[in-house]
Parts: sequence; C-alpha cells; structure tokens
Amino acid sequence: MTNKIELKTEANGIARLRMQDEDGQNCFSEEFVRDFLSGLEELETRVRPKVLVLSGLPGVFCGGAEKRNLLDICDGRIQVKDLVLSERLLNLPCPVVAAMEGHAVGGGLVLAACSDMVVAARESRYGAVFMSLGFTPGMGCTQLLAELMGPNIANEMMYTAKCFKGRELEGRGTQINYILPRAGVMAKAENLALQISEKSLKSLSLLKQALSVKKQTLLAAARVQEDVMHRLCFSDPETRKRIAEFYGR
Repeated sequence: MTNKIELKTEANGIARLRMQDEDGQNCFSEEFVRDFLSGLEELETRVRPKVLVLSGLPGVFCGGAEKRNLLDICDGRIQVKDLVLSERLLNLPCPVVAAMEGHAVGGGLVLAACSDMVVAARESRYGAVFMSLGFTPGMGCTQLLAELMGPNIANEMMYTAKCFKGRELEGRGTQINYILPRAGVMAKAENLALQISEKSLKSLSLLKQALSVKKQTLLAAARVQEDVMHRLCFSDPETRKRIAEFYGR
C-alpha cells in the first residue's frame, strides 16, 4: 500500500483503516481504490479483526469519484467499477464503524451507507452529488442511501445533489448513530469500537453475516438498475461536459 491508505491493528481486535490522500482529497483514483481494496483484503485474510474503524482526513472523509476516471468512462477507456468498493465493504466479516469527521460526497457517502454504524460531524457536509455531474447515482446509492438517511432525505440528496451539514440532519429521521461536533467524532467511534471488541469474534462474525443480508440484497438490486442508467448517461455527450464544468468551477 501507498501512503493514501493507512491500516493499523491492535491486540484487542480493533482495526483502523484511514483514508489519508491529502493531495487527492480521498477521491477514487486508481491508486486509491487499489490500496483501499488491498487494505480490506488484508483485514479479511490476515488480520481478521473484531471491528473496523473507517476514517478519513479531518476535513474530508471521502470525496468519491475522481475527474480523470469519470472522463475516461465517458470516452470508453474504462468501465464503471465502483460497485466493487460497496460490495467488498459490505462483505467484510466484522462490523464497520464509519467516523465521518470531514465531508463525504457521492461514493464517499455510500461508503458510510455500507458501514454498520456511523458517526458524523455537525460542521461537515454530506451529499449525493452524482446528478450535478450529469449521471445517475452509483455504487448502490439508489438503494443503500435510504438505509442511512431515510427515504425522503435520500431522495432529496439524489434528485437535487444538495449537500447537508450534519447539524441540518439532526432530528430529520436519519439512521446516523451520532451527529457530534467534529472534535468528538473519533472519540465516539473509538468508544463504539471498544465496546464491540469486548465481544467474542465468532459471535460478532455470525451477527455481521446476518445483519448484512438486507444491504447485500439491496446492492444486488441496485447493480442491475445502476449499470443500465450509467451506460445511458455516460454515452451522452452532455455528461462529459457537466463533469468538466463541475470540476472546473
């Protein structure tokens, strides 16, 4: 792995995967995605932790899609493949606590929707900005975002591409576990992880497997619909134009 992803483990069964690509603002570059998946692979096959704390930079949890990759998709050089991130995170055999200190948009927010518990910051912004870039939501967002935000907020996020500050989501019926001042997000996530680490590995694995079924089923349904929509969107010249404008502003 490069310094874009940091993976740490402790004897008590707590693992920490930190997205720390300062230059790329934790966007899904080829290198970032490769290292993220490599980290998950190591957790599954070698570490086998009781719980994972997934975090990012203090100001940016995860920025989602990268401009170069999106333009390459428009030009037919590569295929949409971000669904693998959602799939791999959902299939991780341990519970995942997402510590969203910073902003999370697009696919970055979907990573939180694929987690088992989420701690967000009042000061940070969260949104599904896909439509501002000219294409429909991906990574299972059309099905999974409602599990995190509730159906009405999720629909508003997807249709309007509006980003909400964490404080705006308080009392709106979301499924975010805690919305706290940014300075308290990591401490709360660590506390949740510590409580989980006190349980037996076998029981945690069995419970994770059972509780993941719903989201795995939703992702499978989203895969079919989103793939069709993406093929139509990315073949439209207007999409390329909107992507260039969005990142150029």
